[in-house]
Amino acid sequence: MDGIALIAFDIDGTLTDATTWWGGESTGWLQRYSVRDGEAILRMSKRLHVLPLSRNQTDSARERIAGLKLDGRWLGVRSKLESLTEICREYAIERRQVCFVGDGPEDADVFAQVGLGCAVADAHPKALAAAHRVL
Repeated sequence: MDGIALIAFDIDGTLTDATTWWGGESTGWLQRYSVRDGEAILRMSKRLHVLPLSRNQTDSARERIAGLKLDGRWLGVRSKLESLTEICREYAIERRQVCFVGDGPEDADVFAQVGLGCAVADAHPKALAAAHRVL
C-alpha cells in the first residue's frame, strides 16, 4: 500500500452484509457488522487514516463508527465525490493517496478519482468493472 495515506469505505454492503432490519420506531434500522472487520480497521487505523465515506444515515452506522473511534463526519453524505474533496483537504492529501472500498454503482465514480479503488467481491457490476482491485 505504498503511497496510500487514507482508507475510506462505504458501509452498506461493504462493512455489512447488505441487509437491514427494522427495529421499530424507537430503534430504527439495524445492521450486522463483522467483529473481524472492526479488528482489521483498528489495526489499520494505527498506521493510516481510516474513515467512512457513506450515504448511510442510520444510528447503527453512527454507533459502529463511534465505537471504532473513527472520524464520522462523512457519514450520511449526499455526494461521495464532493466529500472526497473535503476529506483530501482536511487530511492534506491528494486523491491518489486514497484507497476507497465500495460496492455500489455510484462507487465506480469514486474509484476513478482515487489511487486505489477496491470493490467487494459481490459488488454491483459497474463497481466491479471500475475497481482497481476486487476483494
